[in-house]
Amino acid sequence: MGRQRPVVHLILPRSAFNGLHHVLAHRFVPLQLMTVGALCEREGWEARIVDENYEPLPDERPDLVGITVWTIFAPRAYRIADRYRAAGVPVVLGGVHASLLPGEALRHADAVVVGEAEGVMARVLADANAGRMAGIYRGGWGDMAAAPTIGEMYRFYDRFPAWRYWPQYSVQSTRGCRFNCDYCSVIRINGRGQRHRDPEEVVREVAKRMERTKLTAGLFFTDDDFGSDLEYTYELLGALADAKLKVKWTAQSSIGIARNEELLALAKKAGCAVLFLGLESVTRQSLVEANKKNRPSEYPELIGRIHDAGIATEGAFIFGFDHDDRTVFERTVEFADEIGVDLALFNVLTPAPGTATFARYWDDGRIVDFDWSHYTGYWALFEPANMSRAELEAGIRWAYREFYSRRRRARRFRRHLQLLAPDMAVVLAGINWSFSREFRRIEHQPEPPYAPPRVELERLAVTSRADANRAIWLAADQADGVLAAPDQAESTPVTLDVSRSVSRPLSRSRSPA
Repeated sequence: MGRQRPVVHLILPRSAFNGLHHVLAHRFVPLQLMTVGALCEREGWEARIVDENYEPLPDERPDLVGITVWTIFAPRAYRIADRYRAAGVPVVLGGVHASLLPGEALRHADAVVVGEAEGVMARVLADANAGRMAGIYRGGWGDMAAAPTIGEMYRFYDRFPAWRYWPQYSVQSTRGCRFNCDYCSVIRINGRGQRHRDPEEVVREVAKRMERTKLTAGLFFTDDDFGSDLEYTYELLGALADAKLKVKWTAQSSIGIARNEELLALAKKAGCAVLFLGLESVTRQSLVEANKKNRPSEYPELIGRIHDAGIATEGAFIFGFDHDDRTVFERTVEFADEIGVDLALFNVLTPAPGTATFARYWDDGRIVDFDWSHYTGYWALFEPANMSRAELEAGIRWAYREFYSRRRRARRFRRHLQLLAPDMAVVLAGINWSFSREFRRIEHQPEPPYAPPRVELERLAVTSRADANRAIWLAADQADGVLAAPDQAESTPVTLDVSRSVSRPLSRSRSPA
């Protein structure tokens, strides 16, 4: 029986380390691939999403492979792409890392999408059908009205086992961020500033989600700075509250949202259960170094206001700034616990590709490791100013063990019972336990070493110095039409059998990746 529709496999490569993506309430659906999948379905393709963290690569030959590339698994994404191309299957790469290093990505692909896919995916698929992939495709930052709806993604949600992801659903109401933090690549990918979806459309998305499940929890707003645009946020929260949907959700926000107690009360009424806050450091000097506006002296009062509204907090902290010394780990854990942070996320300062931090550390010659698989947030990739790399790596491990020690978790649970609803206290206790279990040890599975070509690192340095709203377009300009010999990039093949065509019935057999 002949193929009725062309088939595209959309792959999320597996991560070689344990960490946040295994923690309860932090196992997020691959929304970026689901978005691309829905765009492919609009064009008459059959899209199949493969999350390699949970399933092996299938033994079948698709018409096209799309791989999302994050820095932490870029080497594996390249190895997968190399293997498919060797079998004659065209490959398109996209995502954060591929957008910032399109020249590197293009060494392993027939095409690279730089930026967002909505405005360009139809042309990518048409070119793939015609056998004329055009190298760099510039996506652009378009109106969010073009983004696929949750209804277009149902077939992907329905395919996922119920236990795999939690939160089970993700919704995006805005893209972009108003801030310009040195270490963050968000504004390079989605732009500095914000684009919005119609609030009523967002409410309809959430309502449709409620029709699919009886669970009230399990919804995550993927917005990078929820609450940034006050006028829009009031409109969205008002619409959610008026809809009276029995749903509890989590969102990422700056700590500044707590300065508006009216907004916090409305967020709670609209279903907000947890706010993820980028606190980053307990010292003002380190925040200035990172171009952050936060003031740690305000944290206790602002965290208290969020708790008074009945909302829990997850605080993120970074170690390794030049003002950090060996005492920063204990000071941070004590401070976070003292001000009532309910969940804590710790990371080592990472010079992520495309960021001002990368540009500064590159110019100073401080980066000592360019194997992207080590850019996990747990490795010291540069020489810290006031401690050794070994001390920095040992410090983050100690911070996780100490903050999530049994003694501190028990004390936290007692506080939650006093401040929050009993069911929320139990949920937070479970997440605290999950953190303690996952971060008892931070492990990295052995991966073949990877070294980016020097010319790509030099281009990346230029991109990283650029204005945020120009960075990825400058990266595309540098890479467009410039291809180096493939053997300049070190790569180890992935074992994969794609000899069968998907025009025949699928087998349940699988080959190891």
